[in-house]
Amino acid sequence: MSFYLPQVEEVTVTPKTYKAYGDTVVSAKYRDKASSTSSTKQITVAKLNFDLTQGFDEQILTGSVRFKAGADTFIDRTGLIYRNVDPATGSATQSGTIQYGTGIVEVESWTPGADNNLALQSLTTTTDLLPIHHVSFRTPTVPIRPGSLTVVVGAISGGQLTLTANEAGIIETAQAHGSINYETGFVDIFFYTKTKITAVNRPTIEGQEWYLPQLEYTEGTDSYINIPFWIAADSVRYNAVAYTYIPLDADILGLSATRLPPDGRVPIFRVGDIGIVSAFKSHEMPDHIAGKTYELADQRISWCELEDSQGKKASFDMYSVDYDYGKFTLNGDFALNTLVPPLTAKYRYQDMGLINDVQINGQLTFTKPLTHHYTAENTIVGSGLVINDMQSRYTKKFVQPTWSNVWADEAVGGAISANYNDALYPIQVTNKGAIQERWALVFTDNTNFRCIGEYSGQIGTGTVNFDFSPINPVTNAAYFTVKKEGWGSGWANGNVLRLNSIAATFPVWVIRTVKQSEPTVLSDQFQIMLRGDIDRIT
Repeated sequence: MSFYLPQVEEVTVTPKTYKAYGDTVVSAKYRDKASSTSSTKQITVAKLNFDLTQGFDEQILTGSVRFKAGADTFIDRTGLIYRNVDPATGSATQSGTIQYGTGIVEVESWTPGADNNLALQSLTTTTDLLPIHHVSFRTPTVPIRPGSLTVVVGAISGGQLTLTANEAGIIETAQAHGSINYETGFVDIFFYTKTKITAVNRPTIEGQEWYLPQLEYTEGTDSYINIPFWIAADSVRYNAVAYTYIPLDADILGLSATRLPPDGRVPIFRVGDIGIVSAFKSHEMPDHIAGKTYELADQRISWCELEDSQGKKASFDMYSVDYDYGKFTLNGDFALNTLVPPLTAKYRYQDMGLINDVQINGQLTFTKPLTHHYTAENTIVGSGLVINDMQSRYTKKFVQPTWSNVWADEAVGGAISANYNDALYPIQVTNKGAIQERWALVFTDNTNFRCIGEYSGQIGTGTVNFDFSPINPVTNAAYFTVKKEGWGSGWANGNVLRLNSIAATFPVWVIRTVKQSEPTVLSDQFQIMLRGDIDRIT
């Protein structure tokens, strides 16, 4: 956009008497024809500033401004100026700001090369709508989803303010201070700027119409006052997401929903429970040299694994981890094979503690201080499911004459003379190998037998002349071990030795709840981490 300096086309003659003293020479310069020395100069500006209410002390109503500059048409929306609105979609290009109290418009972008003619097409002002600095309202629907409230206002002497409440419902900026109660939907916001009173600005502050001595307050040795930040009352608008709950059919849900909280939220933290603070981090490896030790940025980590650039995990037997000192070492025979470098070590460190205070805003207090440094962006807090001590064992050992394919915990049929002496030679089980299963050792003659599991099926065969230790392929440890010395005599074809193995595991329900929505990813996954106490050998 170009501007041209005005040219004077008229020369005004004004008589003036000059007095000369001594040898003083007086020189006069004048122009008698404008065209002979006229010139044109083109300049480039960064912003266009103009006053829509010049000469009038009136407030502009929001949404009433429309003007044309060059080929562009501009409108206002809550303190901002937009140009060239698409009538089909309502989208436009943000181009500047407007002050509703002063009428000053600043345009920062426009179509270059156009003329600078300004044409005002629409403007509505008022003298009845006073500016405000306090807003209170209640949303029509409750409860409000935490973190979803956004309030937009237009300032009297400024542009647009966009305010967002945090998860706790607090709104805090340099000009806006307020909160929302997500349960009731009540919003209360004050607009002011905290200002320190000095000898320089005191006369100006005391000269304001709103000033009262009672508004001053002291912090330390300094005096402060909250200067109102005036906004246009008709510019306030908000956006929020509210929950609506649909009654659930108990037959479909599988349980009675009578005692479930109406908002669907169930507390998972209680005083006396175990809480776990966990941080997740990544460390990109500069290389992948076999036998080399790499040091992480944190010590006393709880978990670590290696991934390549495609997200494929390296086999756990290709490296070893020093959890105490936060280091890991690649094996001497380490090879990439199908892994794509660079490799990344993903690790986690945690603190576990007893919760002694739970606040309604979600704040938790532990009985002991945290021992790691945590940041909000990579930290989560979870409740711990206490399992207590677990130990594998076997139960329900008995014999019966024939195998009826019925998995009962009591003998079926009459008694037999043969038995297994587990008083002297107990059946051995380990935490690593044992599973939750009912076993039947069915004899095929007087010395050989088949091993059948209720869920595992037939897993092997054995004989009374050797120890029987069927291998769990998942852990590479024996499901159980039957000692050869425990077998008595008198076994015949069809006889059965029954026993149940109890695993050192704890039943956990893992339920994933997904709200109604369109899928955004093709797949999802999660991990379950088990924590256990260990005995350190020094």
